[in-house]
Formats: sequence, C-alpha cells, structure tokens
Amino acid sequence: MIVVPQPSVHEPVRRAWADHPFAGRVRRFDRPAGGDGELIERMRGAQTVLHFFDDGPLPAAALRETRPRRVVIAGPAGSLVDAAGLEAVGGALYDTPGLAADAVAEFTLALILAGARGIGGPGAAWAPRFGTDLRDLRLGLVGLGRIGSRVARLATALGIRVAAWSPTPDPRRMAEAGATAMELDDLLIGSDVVSLHLRAGQGAGPVIDARRIGLLGRRAVLVNTARAALVDTDALREALAAGRIAGAALDVHDQEPLPPQDPLWRLPGVLVTAHTAWMTHGTVARFLDAALRFACVGDDSLVRRVAA
Repeated sequence: MIVVPQPSVHEPVRRAWADHPFAGRVRRFDRPAGGDGELIERMRGAQTVLHFFDDGPLPAAALRETRPRRVVIAGPAGSLVDAAGLEAVGGALYDTPGLAADAVAEFTLALILAGARGIGGPGAAWAPRFGTDLRDLRLGLVGLGRIGSRVARLATALGIRVAAWSPTPDPRRMAEAGATAMELDDLLIGSDVVSLHLRAGQGAGPVIDARRIGLLGRRAVLVNTARAALVDTDALREALAAGRIAGAALDVHDQEPLPPQDPLWRLPGVLVTAHTAWMTHGTVARFLDAALRFACVGDDSLVRRVAA
C-alpha cells in the first residue's frame, strides 16, 4: 500500500494530484491528521509513505511505530525525516532533488535585475533611484552547480558579465556557463551584484561572514536564494543599516517566516521574499511525478536515496 498521510497545504499540489494518472494507486486523505495518533493510524500497514517536502516533518514516533519500507519525499528531503532512524527500523528515505533548478535560477535572475535597478524595498514614498545598465553590470556567482550554472547562462544571454567562484573548480563547467573564474575575495570586491548558490556546510560557519561582507562595495547588492546559513545575517543587517552596501534581495532567512519586527523589512535597498524561488506550477508537477513514478512503477531515474 502507498499512502499520503497528510494533504498538501498547496493548492497547485492538489491540482497536480488530480491530473496525475497514478493518483488512483495511492491512498490519500482530505484533511490534516488530528495529531500523531491519527497520523500513525493512516500510515499503519503502508509499505511506502509519500510526503510533499514543504508540508512539515514526519514525526519519528510515527516512523518507529509503523515501520514503512520506504519514505519518498516529493522534493528535497531536507530535515523532514531522520534517515538514520528510518533505516534503524528497516526503511529507506528517498527524495527528488534538483527538479526546481530552473525555477530557482529564473527567480534569482529576477532578483538580480531588481537589485541592479533598485526595485523593491520598504515604504511607498516617491523615491527614484539610479540603477546599473545590464551591459555594465558585473555579476559574481558564489557557487556554480546546477542552479548557479543556469543563472550564469541566463545572465550572459542578457549581456551581463559573469564571474564565478566554486569550492570545486571545474574549468569546463565554467566555460560552458560563460563565466570567468575568480578567487572568492576578488569576486566580492569586483562585483556589482553577488548571488549565492552553495549548499550550507554542516557545522561550518557562514561563507559570507562579516569580513567578506566588508569586501563588498557601497554599490553592491547581495542576492541569496540558496541557504540563509551561508550569510552572517547580523553582519549583513549592520552593513545595510550603515549604508556600507547598497542592498540585498533575500529569499531565505535565518527565521522563517521572517518576523515582522526584523529590520530587514524596513532597511532601504532590501527586497524580502518568502522562500518562494522554487514555487512554480511546473516544479510542483515535476516533484510529484518523480515521486509517484518511483513509488508506483519503480522508475528511479529522478530519485535519490538519502544517506543515513
């Protein structure tokens, strides 16, 4: 039996379910479970549990009690499931990573353009601002993986000069993306807009710490659609408040939702979005399709087993 114990909070996910040919093979519920006890009863006897990545964690107690053979996350698993704990009761965790890369890259480009032209920020005052022509814009990418490479190609197609730094240098990927390789500190000093595209290292400090924020120029804008932990957010707040950098466009935050009292809502030159870079109808459909094809017919071409 394949079960989805919690209904998704997102209407596009529900529409994707309605249109999918494998939907009839899966047991689903129309309302949220009223606590862990009801969730356990829904999961009991299921060999496969499907869960959408943005709908909150699955409780460890439910996994210990029901012992599913596998849990499949439609999207990146993140910290939704304790993979080691699931493995200890005989199960395996799978997810469908990378399927939001196009959506995140396109959203990042929108934030880069907004940052270059000073779009967004608090207040409704009439406050015209001078921006930077794209042909004059120097874009620095910190990370050149799946998403960073897409951002580079989109940007170069618009005539933007792109430089990049990667912790794992790959000259061929750099050339294919149309980017010029630079050392990280040099990239920060020389870029008008810096966009982050790394995974946050476990136990490591922020890549963009207070010292590196200090390397950014007064006209520089920092864009982050990757991980909040990549940036020393307190140091960023201080630099923005003091006018040491021009602005920031942030889709990921050290607290989510971002509290209404956070200074980032009110600082000039700051554009705050609600962790929405991945959110397109196409991304939702791809996540769900990959998870269902694996769960129902064993197609593992778009899934990954998450290491315990």
